[in-house]
Amino acid sequence: RRWYPVVRGADMFFGLIALGLAAVCSSAPSPSTCAAPAKGVGLGGNDNLPQSFHCTNTNASKCTVATCCAACDSLPGQCMGWTLNLDQQTCWLKSNFKPPGSNKIPSAISGWLPATVCTGRCPNILHLMADDMRPQLKTYGHDFMITPNIDSIAASGLQFDFAYTQFAYCAPSRNSFMSGRRPERTLALNFLSTFRQRPGGELWTAMPQFFKLHGYFTSSAGKIYHDGMDDPPSWTYPSNQTAWIPCSEGDYWEPNYCGLTANSVTNYTDEDLALSEGLHRMDLANASGKPWWVSIGVHRPHTVYRVPQGFHGPDLYPNGTVVPPVHPGPPDGAPYMSGNWQGGDIADEAHGCPDCIIPANRSVTYRQWYYAAVTWADHSLGRALTKLESFGPAVVNNTIVVFHSDHGYQLGELNEWSKKTDTELAVHVPLIIRVPWMTKSIGQRTTIKAELVDLYRTLADLAGLSAVEPAVQDSVQGTSLAAVFDSPTDLPPDLDAKRAYSQIGRCACGQYCPGGKASGIQGPYLPCTGSNPPVHAEECGANACCRIEVMDFDYMGYTMRTSTRRFTAWVPMDNVTLRANWNRTIAMELYDLTNDTGRDFDFDGYSNNLAMSSEHAAEVATLLSDLHAAVNTWY
Repeated sequence: RRWYPVVRGADMFFGLIALGLAAVCSSAPSPSTCAAPAKGVGLGGNDNLPQSFHCTNTNASKCTVATCCAACDSLPGQCMGWTLNLDQQTCWLKSNFKPPGSNKIPSAISGWLPATVCTGRCPNILHLMADDMRPQLKTYGHDFMITPNIDSIAASGLQFDFAYTQFAYCAPSRNSFMSGRRPERTLALNFLSTFRQRPGGELWTAMPQFFKLHGYFTSSAGKIYHDGMDDPPSWTYPSNQTAWIPCSEGDYWEPNYCGLTANSVTNYTDEDLALSEGLHRMDLANASGKPWWVSIGVHRPHTVYRVPQGFHGPDLYPNGTVVPPVHPGPPDGAPYMSGNWQGGDIADEAHGCPDCIIPANRSVTYRQWYYAAVTWADHSLGRALTKLESFGPAVVNNTIVVFHSDHGYQLGELNEWSKKTDTELAVHVPLIIRVPWMTKSIGQRTTIKAELVDLYRTLADLAGLSAVEPAVQDSVQGTSLAAVFDSPTDLPPDLDAKRAYSQIGRCACGQYCPGGKASGIQGPYLPCTGSNPPVHAEECGANACCRIEVMDFDYMGYTMRTSTRRFTAWVPMDNVTLRANWNRTIAMELYDLTNDTGRDFDFDGYSNNLAMSSEHAAEVATLLSDLHAAVNTWY
């Protein structure tokens, strides 16, 4: 490991020019993080860490270079540099900063933590993400789908046929795989907090931040971390979280989808913005002279399905090419809290209770526009692949390309129109990783039960950085799948037996009635009024968990996917410990997936809960014990 007193987290060229430290940086490596601080210079930017501190007359001894530097050094992966302003009696700790240029402050002294210089192959990482995309792609066996760019990654990479998210909801899922920790460890179980806000989370090194610590240029555009939950310590160059563009004046507009027309006032999409910012960051990365990590995430096919001309649903997927779900009702024998009828993404008067089924003709229309949004997402991400190709074969052959979604999706199967459940379709995601020099993986498929939380350790291993300081933190969970790239179809025993785990919360559980009363009104059920209504259903509201404290959750559903089974336990939440109370497990689900290829979204086995069958009692007891033991290791 070599040490240089240069700006970490900013481009070396600008750092040297703006700070006039070329002579210093070309000298012998410094043994100290505080060597040769720049006097009369303040670091620009507004990314001051909350650990910055003031020095009052009573503790003026803290106003020293050594103390300010030590404070920065105690926050590895967060603090990139510091400014000690003696006039203000303040030590400013910076998570990122702009080259100061003319930011001359006579009373200031600034310094930078030493940068680690990556040695070896140091491959680039191009990280591409979609939102709400299930693995219903041509490369996954659905020939009617138009997804040439994602297919091309699979043709030259390794396709994971059974990959799973840890939480089928945007923010918890992204907090999990971007930090490399399971949701029970991040405590980010809804949209109220990030992994940084849990005790000790501020000291965690996130996945792209790990590469940043190894000298990488890192940045992102679009939706990578959840909107409004970005993580500045992950990036050396600021990210750009693209705004959501609603259906606008002049669009062809229906409640759940809209298409741009010649009259659209806003004649561009979210994806246009994300790719514009993303391609700019790819150019900066390629010009940086460093290995790089660039993440680009698109909103589609998340609702509302807003797509440009030429990508409207019926244009790409005309009538006759799209069929309604085979199993439009909930699974036989499934407990009420397993459903998400109160929190679906599709606005339709026929949806909102266990037996409220959207008619087949409208189901087909919604599917046409979802599939069109998938194709638009594929087209948009294809621009990043084209940009990569423009950098030349040397860069292409030294770049790992990763594509995945944040979770799966349900298009009317099991009476679900969303993610937000523990069903196979809600947690099953596309995952493809291209590693050009791992030739045995090119164009291959693997059946390992992969998890998105595995990405952190897998990419660290594939980049050759796992054994290099700074090492992967012990708190990072997941399993490295790097060995699969040497033998995709003949897995080592430990990986062949690997299981995948997911979870989802349930809130606002109770009795729901048509129209909020026992009146027979059609449409979504509402909380009942009055006692013992003759028409009612027990339901929970997944969306009700979005912005309430975890202590107010009713249940947590934990799911374990084995090679042949999907097992779920619904466990009440202990509102004091904020953990599931396994002594009160109230419902279970068991599905036989022995013949599931992962390609049939209408697979019969998804619709028959076997957990209450006496012939499966011993199996259920064993699976429950195994699942409980696994969850106990997550905290």
